[in-house]
Amino acid sequence: MSEPTIRFPVTCPKCGNDVLMVFPVPVLASALNAFTNIRLHASCHDQWWDASKLELEQIREYLGALSGL
Repeated sequence: MSEPTIRFPVTCPKCGNDVLMVFPVPVLASALNAFTNIRLHASCHDQWWDASKLELEQIREYLGALSGL
């Protein structure tokens, strides 16, 4: 059985297009609990960056929505 994943949109810093990221739920939860950086990726321009405070809050909201199911 595979780990549960979560998909959420990120905005490419180069072109502004939204793309979906897929992360294992335990990886995101652990990173948020440990206050470590979460690396995001936009495949349209192969751009990598650390999630901003706003992006981290949005990720928390997506994870929170999962726990409410």
